[in-house]
Amino acid sequence: MSTVQIENRDRWLSGLPPKAGPQRPWHQRMWRSPKFWLALVLIPFYAYCLWDQYQLLHPDTTFPDGTVALGLNHDSLRFGAFWAMWTAIAYFLLFLWLDRFRPQRPLIWLLAFGWGACASTWMSIYVNTWAGQMMATTDANADMGTRAAIFIAPFVEEATKATVLFLLVVLFRRRLVSRLSLVSLAGLSAIGFAFVENIIYYARSVVYATNTVGIEDPFGEVMELVMLRGVYTSFGHPLFGIMTAFGLAVGLSARSKIVRVTAPLAGFVVAAGGHMLFNGVVSTNPTEALRTQWYMALGLVAVITLFLVLGVVAQAQLVRRRLGDYRRVGWLTDRDLVVFSGPFKRMKLHLAGIFRGPKKWLATARFMRLITELAYLREGRTRGLVAEAGDSRAHEIIHELEELRPRALTDTAGLKILPERKRRSRTDLPPPQAPGPSGIGGNWPAPR
Repeated sequence: MSTVQIENRDRWLSGLPPKAGPQRPWHQRMWRSPKFWLALVLIPFYAYCLWDQYQLLHPDTTFPDGTVALGLNHDSLRFGAFWAMWTAIAYFLLFLWLDRFRPQRPLIWLLAFGWGACASTWMSIYVNTWAGQMMATTDANADMGTRAAIFIAPFVEEATKATVLFLLVVLFRRRLVSRLSLVSLAGLSAIGFAFVENIIYYARSVVYATNTVGIEDPFGEVMELVMLRGVYTSFGHPLFGIMTAFGLAVGLSARSKIVRVTAPLAGFVVAAGGHMLFNGVVSTNPTEALRTQWYMALGLVAVITLFLVLGVVAQAQLVRRRLGDYRRVGWLTDRDLVVFSGPFKRMKLHLAGIFRGPKKWLATARFMRLITELAYLREGRTRGLVAEAGDSRAHEIIHELEELRPRALTDTAGLKILPERKRRSRTDLPPPQAPGPSGIGGNWPAPR
């Protein structure tokens, strides 16, 4: 093996990109990208999952006792999609904001969201239906419909939502170096699941309310469900998905092999247990009795939110501390430590770059990504998670940062988001277009 092959193998074992070589054409880089093949496989699979769910829920269902359950028509699905969309957008933007220090590619965000919305709901609907049939009894039992929701659905749904996390960790281990990244991807998968689930619930409510004679205000009945699922209890799926992500993040950053195995399992068990408790409270108590449990849930959400905010602060301190190692040897400046470890300063650089054109913004975003990778690379090196191949990768990043620095925005001192327009002086003004006498500045010579 050549020296380059040995070094690339060491990098691969440490989860680092191979040594930079000659720039290949875009089509060759596309064929060699794991993200392209992942999208090529998953996107048709997502389309099939949605189509199969539609074929399952659209027609009417006739039960053995002769009763008929109306299917979901197009109008009810459009209504459900419209009202479920706003909750999904709000949480989508929230989790994108959390993934700020080492953000994933937009394709990874969309694939994680699509997994929860398509694959996870497709697998869950079949498994939950089968489990409900297995747990059904022939006696009249008011609790028969809640058994699968309490004892089966939490484990199935949390497992299917978290599957995409393990898939991405296997394929893109070097990109998932921050706990916030795992939390963001888990949250995107969870809100994708909640988005499609809300569409189904809202559509069923519309069909039932519009075909039941005793309901005086069908729209009001549906909107009560929209407020309950889309606002009051909308934190449920993201909250449980975050618990699984915490366990996986602890396992990835641990040196002990036992912790690497038990931490993700513990996170999943806590998520499934919380989901089971949540479903049990909602299924076995009337709406009026949920107020106390709702306040308790909001307290838990407040604690998780505080933990996430502290996580952002901790990541900022980590970036500043590790970039300080390179500052002491003269490779970075003091302002680099201050600017690129501040969440709001990084946001200001992004906004200022957008208003200064795509080239300036791309250079700024690239500079920000590289300097953040440098910080996490140093963290992995000091913790023993990255071998000596990380040193050569650090030198590559330093050289690329120096090449990008003249073309990127690297400091927020005196920087305004909107660029100022240059005022032209009187000497810069073009001469008047109308003829004038000689000596006054006319474009045409004065008549003789």
